[in-house]
Amino acid sequence: MKISDVQTLAMSTPWRDLTFVKVTTDEGLVGWGECRLPNRTADLLAYLNSAKRRHILGSDPFRIEDIVTRMFRDDFVRAGVVASCGIGTVEMACWDIIGKACGQPVYRLLGGQVRDRIKAYANGWYTVERSPEEFHAAARKVVERGYRGLKLDPFGAGWYELETAERRLAVGIVEAVRDAVGPDVEIMIEMHGRFNPKQAIMIAAELE
Repeated sequence: MKISDVQTLAMSTPWRDLTFVKVTTDEGLVGWGECRLPNRTADLLAYLNSAKRRHILGSDPFRIEDIVTRMFRDDFVRAGVVASCGIGTVEMACWDIIGKACGQPVYRLLGGQVRDRIKAYANGWYTVERSPEEFHAAARKVVERGYRGLKLDPFGAGWYELETAERRLAVGIVEAVRDAVGPDVEIMIEMHGRFNPKQAIMIAAELE
């Protein structure tokens, strides 16, 4: 079995652009992968188009490590975030093909079932004005839909270090969300790796 075609599809949403990859084999099996790379969708599509010719077409989808290694190592520059995102998308599509070829769900090929239920958490629910009041109202709507966990980024465009007022606003937003959802709902706070260690420790201490 060989990969005979790779197609990319980009879909815009109010929150983020989504990228899908359709990998087709010469035996007619199709696998799908997807990813999201905020503000870099055009770069991702260009990379996948180049990698399609250089590394993917003609490959055996069962030889995932071979494909990944070539995509990661065999270009002129070291793989960065765009390439890593593209690699993960293609790998996902290959696993989809393998599962279909074997007549098995992919989770079984990756080690099997561990539990009967998996918790879901809400993300992308806070596309509102960055204020404690707006986050409070939005968070309440989330738990009313039945979610018992939610993730948020209260830091806006903050990077590396925050001014005191910005840090207090972020903490105030988290406090408002906790007040809205009560003590039993899990809250996950996303920093996106943007802060230096000192600032991250300071923020974590204030959030405690």
